[in-house]
Order: sequence, then C-alpha cells, then structure tokens
Amino acid sequence: MDVVKVRKQNKILEIPESRLEAFLQQGYDQIDEKGGVIKRATGGRAISVAEYNKVVEELERLKNTDAEKELEEAKKEIKALKAENTKLKKSVEETKSE
Repeated sequence: MDVVKVRKQNKILEIPESRLEAFLQQGYDQIDEKGGVIKRATGGRAISVAEYNKVVEELERLKNTDAEKELEEAKKEIKALKAENTKLKKSVEETKSE
C-alpha cells in the first residue's frame, strides 16, 4: 500500500494513496518529502476577496504586457535567420563544388 503526504495549514498527514482524492477535496495539498506541493487541493478552502483581487490584478498585468508581441517578433526573426542560414549553406556547397 503506497503512502502519500498531505498538508493543510500546519497539519501534515501520511495517508494511503487510495484516499488522496478525498483529502484533496477537503482542502489538503499533496506534498513531497521536502514539503513542495505536488497536487493542490481541489476543494475545502476559502480565499479572501483581497487575495482574489490580487491574483486578478496580477493576471491582468501579465495579459497587458507585450509578451505576445515579443513572441511574434521572435518568430519573425527566427524565420529570417533560417532563410539566411539556408542561403549561406547553399553558398558553402557551391564553393566546395568548385
């Protein structure tokens, strides 16, 4: 029988893996030996409006960054560099054949 660790606030329990889903629904996180979260709770928790608003503000800030624009520019640059690389390879092949 496999045993997993779960944590809720400062309470850490070792439970059978077969009961993991029930504990996740009760607000426990599955953790590893070092205390890092493997699976987050799927229920049994309440968050404050302040915490929710903070997450929403961070999400909006990230959406408004120019990440998508930078990604498109990088893709264009990669395409141009690949084309240049192909031309240079052809030039080298022609030089070798002469």
